Amino acid sequence: METYFSLEVSMFLTLLAAAMWGSWMQIQKHLNGYPIAGVIFWLYTFSFILIWAITIVVSPFLLDRSIFSISMENIDTVIDILIGGGLMSLGLYCSLVVIGKVGLLLSTTISGGIGIILGVFTSIAEEGLPKDETALVLIIATTVILILAGFVCAFASRSRDKDHNVQNDSRTISIGVIILMLFTAILQNGWSMGTAAGTARGFAPVLTCAYMASGSFISVAIVTGIQFSVKKQWKVVFGVGQSKKPIIMSAIAALCHYGGNLMSIYSMPALSATVSFLFGKTANVWTIFWGIYYKEFSNISKKTKLLLCCGIGLYFVGVMLLGIYYLF
Repeated sequence: METYFSLEVSMFLTLLAAAMWGSWMQIQKHLNGYPIAGVIFWLYTFSFILIWAITIVVSPFLLDRSIFSISMENIDTVIDILIGGGLMSLGLYCSLVVIGKVGLLLSTTISGGIGIILGVFTSIAEEGLPKDETALVLIIATTVILILAGFVCAFASRSRDKDHNVQNDSRTISIGVIILMLFTAILQNGWSMGTAAGTARGFAPVLTCAYMASGSFISVAIVTGIQFSVKKQWKVVFGVGQSKKPIIMSAIAALCHYGGNLMSIYSMPALSATVSFLFGKTANVWTIFWGIYYKEFSNISKKTKLLLCCGIGLYFVGVMLLGIYYLF
């Protein structure tokens, strides 16, 4: 497979993509009653337009044949990528519903922990195990550390709520919410399914990204389109007679979300889908940084500060272990 960037540039772009992924969900704090489904609809509509516009511009320089001919020769891979993109976007839709029930940090921690395990197994299933035993140990260690980092940060969030005397019954984790989080993690594993399929089979990254965006758009358009029609929400979604700010913010979110996806997928040939996936999980630390920015962790106890620092520190340890991975 053709490599678009050097190893160092690929690592930087993937970490930058993680920062973008960890930032765009802040949009849900500024919707002022605008439906989440509307955000998802515009997010993937704008993403589809953005990614295909870039693909059409750069494909003559990155591909030796037409998009159509390459796609037809690899139709099985294209279908797998479309399915992966579709599942991922529906998983993200479900995750935003979960966020409304248990909060952003707790949602990304629990679903993210399950998602890390699923993602690593899915990527390795496509790419195979690393030949070097030390490299395999580093991948396992990084996976465990990133899961632990998420839970430590979740404990910090819970401790912060106690410091602030926050009691919100609507955020009690019921069995139904747990099932929804499990279902969400399985759907979001579509990212690993689609990207690992493209990377492991030598499919052009520029087309992997384009078909991931296509699958995301198609699935969301069908699901939300039915919802808007049944509930007669089309006018609300298009902001008829209302502020267009949520639509504009969805466009910015699309730039961060699928712009980050593009950078990550284009960098995968140099990193591998498995390592790229683990780098991407550092997106959670940016959720924490935004929480600090919004002063969600102000006036907290020493215990909460210690938990928060330990959680953030573990994310950086994970990144360092992945850096060491390339020594082997």
